[in-house]
Amino acid sequence: MSKIRRIRFPALLAVTALCGAPAVSAEPIAIPFELGKDHRIYAEGTINHSRPLRFLVDTGADGMAVSVATSELAGMKIDDQSENTGADGTTLVDYSTNNSVALGGASRTLGAAVIDYQNRPFDAVIGWKFFEGSVVEIDYDKKTLFVHGALPSTVGYTRMNTRWIDNIPAVEVTLHAENASLRAWLSLDTGSNGTIDLGYSYSSRHKLEDVLTKKIGTSQFSGSAGRKIRAVDVRVPSADIQGLRLDQPKVSFTIDEDGSSGDGTIGSEVLRNFNILLDTKAGDVYLRPNGRAALQQPRR
Repeated sequence: MSKIRRIRFPALLAVTALCGAPAVSAEPIAIPFELGKDHRIYAEGTINHSRPLRFLVDTGADGMAVSVATSELAGMKIDDQSENTGADGTTLVDYSTNNSVALGGASRTLGAAVIDYQNRPFDAVIGWKFFEGSVVEIDYDKKTLFVHGALPSTVGYTRMNTRWIDNIPAVEVTLHAENASLRAWLSLDTGSNGTIDLGYSYSSRHKLEDVLTKKIGTSQFSGSAGRKIRAVDVRVPSADIQGLRLDQPKVSFTIDEDGSSGDGTIGSEVLRNFNILLDTKAGDVYLRPNGRAALQQPRR
C-alpha cells in the first residue's frame, strides 16, 4: 500500500522532495537561463539522462514536479503518492521518489510529484531544494544562475529580513497606500509571473477592499486542482523592500478563499528587477537592483 505524503503549492506549486547531496564544485557552476515572455526563468536540464527538458525555476517551490508526459519520457517510477495542497484545494497525485536531475553542471537526486499539467510552457518545475546546501545567485543581467559553495561577495546587495514560511523564503515588505501602511511577509516566487499578490487570509484580516481603493481591474488564477480564484488588482503609491523602493506597483489581493497560510508572494514581474542571492545554508536572501531596474520608470 502506498504511503501518502503531504505537499504544498503556495504559489504555482511547492513540493516536498527526497534529496541527495548536491553535486557542486568549488568553483561556481553557471547555468544559463531563458527569461520568458512571462518574465519567468526557464533552464535546460535532464531527468534520468533524458533528452533536454525545459525546467521552470521556481523559488516559490521547495521540490520538483513534472507533467505526466515528462514522467513517462524520463522513465520515472511511480512508487508513492502525495497530497497536493494548493490554492484551490487538495488532490492526490502520483509521486516518484528517486530521480537523477541535472541542470548545467549541477545535479542531485530528487523526488517529484506528477501533475496533470495542461498547455504549460515547461516540462518540469524545480524548486529551491535542488540548490540546497549551496548559495544560488540569480543574475538577470547575465541571464545565468550561479551555484556557489559559499556566499560570494555581497557588495551592492541588501540583506533582507527573511522568514521561512511553509518552507519557502519570505521577505518583509511595506506597502504604502493612500491612508495606511501595511507590512507583509511575501514569499519570493520566481514561478509566478505576477507582481505582488496578497492571499485571502491577509486580505480579509486587513480589510483590503476598504483600504486599497485604487482599483485598476480584476483577475483570476487557478491552482493545480483547476478551481478559479478571483482577485482585485489595485495600484499603490509605493512599496518598500527594506529601502529598495518600488514606485506605483500593481498589487492583487484575492477575494475568494485560497487556502493560503502566508501573507502573499512577490512574483517575477517584480523580482526580475533585482539580482538575487538565496543562501540555502544560512536561510538568508539578498537583493540588488540590476540593469533592468535602472531603466524602469514609475507608472502613472
